[in-house]
Amino acid sequence: MRVLLDGPMSGAANMARDEALLAEAAPTVRVYAWQPACVSLGRAQTEADIDAAAARAWGMDIVRRGTGGGAILHNEAEVTYAVVLPLDHPGLPRDITGSFAHISQGVVDTLRALGLPARIESVADNTRETLCYVRKQGTNVTVDGRKISGGAQRRTDKAVLQHGTLIIERDEARSAQLFGSDEATIAARVTSLPEHGVEVARDKLAALLADHLARALA
Repeated sequence: MRVLLDGPMSGAANMARDEALLAEAAPTVRVYAWQPACVSLGRAQTEADIDAAAARAWGMDIVRRGTGGGAILHNEAEVTYAVVLPLDHPGLPRDITGSFAHISQGVVDTLRALGLPARIESVADNTRETLCYVRKQGTNVTVDGRKISGGAQRRTDKAVLQHGTLIIERDEARSAQLFGSDEATIAARVTSLPEHGVEVARDKLAALLADHLARALA
């Protein structure tokens, strides 16, 4: 399992790197950051789904992910991961729900190592909010019923790419503006590490996440 711990990059550079890794189709865990902050759109979304003017006024990048799901604000504190696995990787389920849970196990293990009762929850698709984190759909990593890690996938004929995050700062004020949500809804459905009393240096968290992802998928 190749493990890459990358420094901050622009939105376009981060997505280009992940697309190149997907094309290689070699087992890879990549953990990275964003500079400047960036709004990533799901594969089927456009800038019309967000307040693009506000994003640009705040100096943010806007980029479209190769993976699906809703839009996400990646602030400078966030830890983001990309996992690429060939479709015949040992233990990888073929269905989306099973494969998402399988890849996300390393996220759960990371959070549990930090003392949080993280779990994987799957619910039927029943919402289509712009902001990925407040959608009640798919398979998610939660703590006490609120999402703490979002994720989305893309598959080719050779490999699967899963993007995911760990929320350090919920950033509900800017997210509400960008995605037409409201702060109360975000706070009700989304949590963060500091809200559970977890204070950890970003670099340490990135290394811990990379280690647990790699071990869970080995």
